[in-house]
Amino acid sequence: MQDLSSFNSFGLHVHAQNLVRICSEADLKNCPSDHALILGRGSDILLTDDYEGTVLVNCISSLDIRHEGDRWIVRSGGGMELDSLIETLIARNIPGLENLSAIPGTVGAAPIQNVGAYGAEVGEHIVKIEYFDLDRRCFGSLSHDECEFGYRTSFFKKHPELRYFVTAVTFSLAEKFVSRLTYKGLAGEALDTPYKVREKVIALRRSKLPDPAQIGNAGSFFKNPEVSEDKAADLRRSWPDMPVYPQSDGTVKLAAGWLIDKAGCRGITHGRAGTWENQALVIVNRGGARPHEIVALAKYVQMEVMNTFGISLEPEVRIYGKTGEISWDQI
Repeated sequence: MQDLSSFNSFGLHVHAQNLVRICSEADLKNCPSDHALILGRGSDILLTDDYEGTVLVNCISSLDIRHEGDRWIVRSGGGMELDSLIETLIARNIPGLENLSAIPGTVGAAPIQNVGAYGAEVGEHIVKIEYFDLDRRCFGSLSHDECEFGYRTSFFKKHPELRYFVTAVTFSLAEKFVSRLTYKGLAGEALDTPYKVREKVIALRRSKLPDPAQIGNAGSFFKNPEVSEDKAADLRRSWPDMPVYPQSDGTVKLAAGWLIDKAGCRGITHGRAGTWENQALVIVNRGGARPHEIVALAKYVQMEVMNTFGISLEPEVRIYGKTGEISWDQI
């Protein structure tokens, strides 16, 4: 049995029957595929039990950068750390991904959830994803449109039955820097270079979010819920200071962290799991937590928000059991 505590950012001591590091596309041709679970750094998952199969760890870290017209075309191996890629690009004065700085996890995992922060989403810049189909034993690719990116979702997340190992991601980044400073904490700041935006984003994240290397966590545990305009207006009559973010489709996005805080769940503890004192949206392993403690705390938070606001929070993290991905309602 292989300990997976260093392959999930919660730091949970769960195990797998076997673990294989994939360092090149050639490694995939002969790797075991039956009941194989694909991991990058495990920064957006919750492992609820020991895994009855093989874990494949994405370690493909190739990088190719070329200039075409007024754009940079960047092809990164799926196992490269996303923040390492951004740091490399900023050092070469290549803008576009700076708002996503300090998000933990790999390039290959980022499109699955379409990770986003501070007004940007990774899917906006992706033009191609290359993968290896573990079931059909062949390589393939998806274009931007085929990826079906949405808020914290993508083609990959919509089709969990397809076991695609992401080998490379290609980004198309504009040569000219255009700042995106609409998010609270960035608005009004004199951030006129990608480097300055990156440094500010890193500082903001460090002020609110715990470092997974120090305190086990998977970042934002729940998605920000989207409600109708009528529902948002009704809530604001009772909670006039509630942050609201109107969307282009007519819905209104609410801040899950604010809802959890006002429901009385910021800084609470269950067993060895808790919600983070500086950001209620983050569930942390306070030391030696077991999966069932994380689950129980998250379920409690979900119930309290429903009781207070009549809103059902949906987990942002992906949930895995003994044999593969499971839905939150199955726990």
